[in-house]
Amino acid sequence: MGTAPLPPCSGTETKPCFIVFEGIDGAGKSTQAKLLARRLADLGIPVLLTAEPSDGPVGQIIRSLTTRLEAEEEARLFTEDRRDHVERVILPALAEGRTVICDRYVHSSVAYQGARGVDQAAILSAQKPFAPLPDVIFLLEIPADIALARIGSARRGRFSTFEVREDLEAVDAVYRSITDPVLRRIDGTSPLESIHSIIMACLRDLGCCNRAEHAVSAGDVVSN
Repeated sequence: MGTAPLPPCSGTETKPCFIVFEGIDGAGKSTQAKLLARRLADLGIPVLLTAEPSDGPVGQIIRSLTTRLEAEEEARLFTEDRRDHVERVILPALAEGRTVICDRYVHSSVAYQGARGVDQAAILSAQKPFAPLPDVIFLLEIPADIALARIGSARRGRFSTFEVREDLEAVDAVYRSITDPVLRRIDGTSPLESIHSIIMACLRDLGCCNRAEHAVSAGDVVSN
């Protein structure tokens, strides 16, 4: 998927980074992505916080679904949305010198559609022509029952079409089988600040959170 990845969490050169958060629903990845975006902005680092499904036309279709589609069609839509997201949001932000934090990316397709029987290698192959490789992927791991308890508490018992125990357990199993040289597994049941500290330590090694001159002005977090 694009250029080769940097060595995981090593080196001191300051540069815009492409950071991805993964995990089953309720793992806390969105919370950590937002926390990180605010922390980097406070350090004077230009940052864009974005997510998949995106806010583009295909992403809005996905977000509006009330039932799951056939697995292959679901995989196709996520790939189509990702292509638009990369071209419209991710690549332009990186070109401007912004660090990009993405809440879900390629491995979400591998896990969620792979858990439904779509060939995982085929999913990855479909992304290669257009999807840049992240510098680091933070995978928050958490048991499905804890994840669902968190979601139920936050939304007063309302769950999305993706938030079914059996489905989340299958997705979690795929996530646990994924190997990637830039993947960092984190215990999602740890305290919020402990997880954030682990993430920041890794990014310091990567050179993604040093104060330095960038191609654009630093300031508040830009979200998309």
